[in-house]
Amino acid sequence: MIKNKKILLICKERFSFPMYYLGKELEKNHNSIHYYFIHNTEVIQKNTFSRNTYFKFKDKIKKENLHDVKDLNFTFLKNRKNIKIDFNCLDEIEKKYTNFSSLNKQILSSQSTSTPYHQRFFFPQTSYEENIYWLILNYKNTENILDLIKPDYIFDLDNAEIQRTIINEVAFYKKIPYINVNYARYSSFIVPTFSMGLKKEKYFVEAFNANLEKKKINEYIQEVKKYREQISIKSNLYSKELKGGNLTYSYSFNFKDLIKNIISKTNALVISQVYYYKNNDKPVKIDTPLYTNPIKKIKFNYLRALRKFYLHSKFNKHFKKPEKEKYIYFPLHLIPESSTFANAPMYINELNSIEAVSKSLPISWKLYVKEHQSMIGERNLEFYKKVNKFHNVKVVQNNFYKDPKPWIENSLGVITITGSSAFEAAMLNKPAIVLGNVPFNVLENVKVASGLQELEGLLKDIKSGNWTTDEISSCAAYLKTINEVGVKLNLLLLMSLAEKKFKSQSLNEEDKETLNELLNILNNFYEKGIKLYNNDFKCVE
Repeated sequence: MIKNKKILLICKERFSFPMYYLGKELEKNHNSIHYYFIHNTEVIQKNTFSRNTYFKFKDKIKKENLHDVKDLNFTFLKNRKNIKIDFNCLDEIEKKYTNFSSLNKQILSSQSTSTPYHQRFFFPQTSYEENIYWLILNYKNTENILDLIKPDYIFDLDNAEIQRTIINEVAFYKKIPYINVNYARYSSFIVPTFSMGLKKEKYFVEAFNANLEKKKINEYIQEVKKYREQISIKSNLYSKELKGGNLTYSYSFNFKDLIKNIISKTNALVISQVYYYKNNDKPVKIDTPLYTNPIKKIKFNYLRALRKFYLHSKFNKHFKKPEKEKYIYFPLHLIPESSTFANAPMYINELNSIEAVSKSLPISWKLYVKEHQSMIGERNLEFYKKVNKFHNVKVVQNNFYKDPKPWIENSLGVITITGSSAFEAAMLNKPAIVLGNVPFNVLENVKVASGLQELEGLLKDIKSGNWTTDEISSCAAYLKTINEVGVKLNLLLLMSLAEKKFKSQSLNEEDKETLNELLNILNNFYEKGIKLYNNDFKCVE
């Protein structure tokens, strides 16, 4: 039980709702709870969303317990046209706070400061000086908050945004446990990470190796066998039947869907802009760096809807049907998101990775590239034209199969940056190559390429059969490990119920009970995280 501690809870958008109720539970055990809102637009602009997050927190939380990035936003806006970089300060930051990644990589962890690497043109492009100045301001703000509060622990639920990347570095330097969520990619299991998933956690590797050595994993061997027999292996988080599921994940988009999408996006923009200008005395100019341009955003949404309609239509000439041929399966990522921009910044140019695989493949093999379901319509169509120009690569029809299993089973192996497909491949007894750091890198069937130059050797190993085969015990040990060190938590459902309650909407008795159960699981997750952190870093309570 966590008692008599100072705890800082990191808040951003929908993740703030469960944090509010977690904080209230922790206060019952005489813990001092502080909340830190890290997203710039959420704290400086009152809009149709932030009115129910940050601005409602202001009404519910004592002023001294609520922290944000508001002041540094005003400082940035005031000085952005006459920025003078303090390079001595920058050098000091680089010396102290690059344990996990370089400062240039850290800058990429935000959509608004990584504009050259994605196609969301509604973010005005930032200059070198603006990025550096924003970085310095955020480091100073984080240092000041942590020095003021002196938290015993920092709890978080996500790894997106530059502020979290900075918290990760500063907390490590100050030896403050920063306990965040890492997705095990099996069912809804989450495991603690003390590095935002950027490094292998010592406790996890040791627990996995111990389980593999003890061989007391018969129950989990049966679970792996059951997994292999399933018709569908797609995560239930994308199921329409699951409460809290991600309903944006679809395999069709017809003309009716197109019209509904355009109308709903237009309606949402009009309502949000009217509310915004009514409730903000000094609205931020639409072409200000770090802030989305609403006019360009609605244009982007229209183009996305049109491209999505085209790519789901019979007129789509970019996506090809799979054939009976030898292929490596390469499913793409949602870009820009933290799975690549924060956790694998060296590989955010997916076209570059595709080209490298193309050059490394055995001569008679093909590379099947499948678009991420939620990215349909996001990219410029020129991307698919360039991919299909490689002689041994084809972008495959994304809805030919409505589950990852046949794509993987019919392949010779899988390549991914940090995707779940590598774990799925290992569970299905297929070779998998990963470019980034993920919890399932410990599996025998999963090999990590520390650089694109290693791909050729790994692909040769697959062709020659020089690869671990049917390491069912490795998969079983992994399942046993995530059961022991992690928890099974439907985070989407937790956020949905917490949001509903926070907005003063009534919950029925079943939902109240479910919310309490999920909060208890989340609390248990952080208790486990503290014990594991103390073991890894030899801390004494």
